[in-house]
Amino acid sequence: MKRVINVCLLVSAIFFSASVKASDVLSVKIENSSTINVSLVNISKGQKLYLKDYSGTILFNVTLDAMPAYRKYFNLGAVENGIYFVETETEYDVRVTPVVKNQKGIALIHNSAVTVFKPKVQVENAIAKVLLTKTDKSPLQVTIYDNEGVMLMEENVDENVSIFQRAYNFAGVPAGKYVIYFSLKDRTFVKEISI
Repeated sequence: MKRVINVCLLVSAIFFSASVKASDVLSVKIENSSTINVSLVNISKGQKLYLKDYSGTILFNVTLDAMPAYRKYFNLGAVENGIYFVETETEYDVRVTPVVKNQKGIALIHNSAVTVFKPKVQVENAIAKVLLTKTDKSPLQVTIYDNEGVMLMEENVDENVSIFQRAYNFAGVPAGKYVIYFSLKDRTFVKEISI
């Protein structure tokens, strides 16, 4: 049975990776000492673009429709010196590019852009199959709550695990909605499932 579940999860991972569009591109470039040029290619409906400060405050937020390309210029001349983040979020991942502003102007930090993959959850016959690929070495905490907010399970996953996969059996619990929280070092993803 465990082998069947592992094979199903592997097939799901292959399907998931094939369904992510390879041509989906985020480009962040410096235009001048105070302006950055953000361009997206092959945008899917519901894709989001954010500009955030270091504390996580959202300075710009837009939800896009499906389109071949989108471009936005951000003038950081009026904001305080510090670190800012350009983020784009799709159904499958979040891509983050940090931008530094100081007295000399703005700059990108070399090789600092990261992609954070969102967890994939499939429910079949009261079994929730979970797959999450981690791109950095960070701990992961998985917590499951019922509809009334009662914690049913908590699991701490070692930071060296890069592909996390589990099958949670909900056969012994009442039918209804359940919430799974995936907490990484600086981000939490929430998935609601129905059993």
